[in-house]
Amino acid sequence: MKANLLVLILISLLTFTTAIFPQGEVAIPFLLINPSPSNSAMGGTGTALPTDDPFGFLWNPAQLGYTSQTNNLSFNFYPADIKWLGIDQVELKSLAFNAGFNFKSLTGIPLSLGFGYSNVKLKLGEFVITGPNNPEPLGTYKPEYSYHAYSFGLGLDFGAQLSIGYSIKDINSFLADTSPHPDSGEVRAKNKVNDFGILINVPVIKLINDKVQISFNEEIIAYPTFNISFGYSKSNIGDSVQFSGIPQSSPLPRVERIGYGISTGFDLTINDFRFNAFNLSFTSAAEDFLVSGYSNSWEYQDDLDFWDNVILIKGSNRVISRTGTKLDFAETFSFAFGHFSGLGYSDPQKTNGYEIRAKGLLKLFALLAQNPITDFIRDYLDIRYYNINYFEAHEIETKMTGLAIYVHNLNSLF
Repeated sequence: MKANLLVLILISLLTFTTAIFPQGEVAIPFLLINPSPSNSAMGGTGTALPTDDPFGFLWNPAQLGYTSQTNNLSFNFYPADIKWLGIDQVELKSLAFNAGFNFKSLTGIPLSLGFGYSNVKLKLGEFVITGPNNPEPLGTYKPEYSYHAYSFGLGLDFGAQLSIGYSIKDINSFLADTSPHPDSGEVRAKNKVNDFGILINVPVIKLINDKVQISFNEEIIAYPTFNISFGYSKSNIGDSVQFSGIPQSSPLPRVERIGYGISTGFDLTINDFRFNAFNLSFTSAAEDFLVSGYSNSWEYQDDLDFWDNVILIKGSNRVISRTGTKLDFAETFSFAFGHFSGLGYSDPQKTNGYEIRAKGLLKLFALLAQNPITDFIRDYLDIRYYNINYFEAHEIETKMTGLAIYVHNLNSLF
């Protein structure tokens, strides 16, 4: 087996590992890759700021309870190959699908339910098997990590919005066709892990006075918004990983995430034409990697300091602190940026990206056309394109693109 197998695996995986222990490392650090282009632009956040991103439930399953209040169907995928960490052979493939329904219009109860599915796969390229004393190829194989995630979320709107969620991931890890031990065979493992989360969103201005508005004249009226949110999740809860052909087991990268978000902006109404003119979102979250290793064993322990890691956004040798900011303009264009530090990253790693939405243009077309068809498209459809730089301006910079399709407001048809 050629040495480039070990080199590539070390570069592509351990660069993003959770923790390096004196005698080894956690298994399947691939689970810590955030496949969401939208969240990756904001420093890899996703725990505490409500989002309708179809990938959102992978960082906090409770996001499904929130997004199901307004979105019925959504789908996100990569229109172009993503070379993870800038390595040509290492390809990240992902897609996500959400379905949800708000039962308030049918039952009068402000309850919504959401379902999410995602398939995430990291391909490590093709490798050649050679004999110990002969460079002639004996065969090839293609190692990869992948998982299928299934998630459920429940949302309750009682003024403040409370959401909870739960996920199950089926993981398949294939590293090699031969093991380093005498009983040579595939190096493969299959595991199931669980995630759970909670999300609270408080619409402050709406709770104080839901009729607040600013009139510039009889035709132009602004409706301000100000929301505060809090999120918590724990991911990758399960048994240790046992690769076939390797006698020693390794811990899963169990991680605890906690943070807060702030969102403010305003809608504009111009001659009964209403749209979200501007929105500013900020979030800070910390990821505590709970595995603590010693000798050939490990334990799970909590090292998160809320003040230092979340409020002051200071990472540590066991905690990554993340922050992200996003500016939305007229439901048409968004720009996001962020950074993260801690756990081996001595300097903050930067992220940024932009998003183009069809919703603002569809509203404008409907206003001009005054046609039932354009009105229908405006009310029920949205399309978004993402272009993201992760590890921005770094030698392992990763370019991410995404395309999402949304169908919403189906409740009005019942």
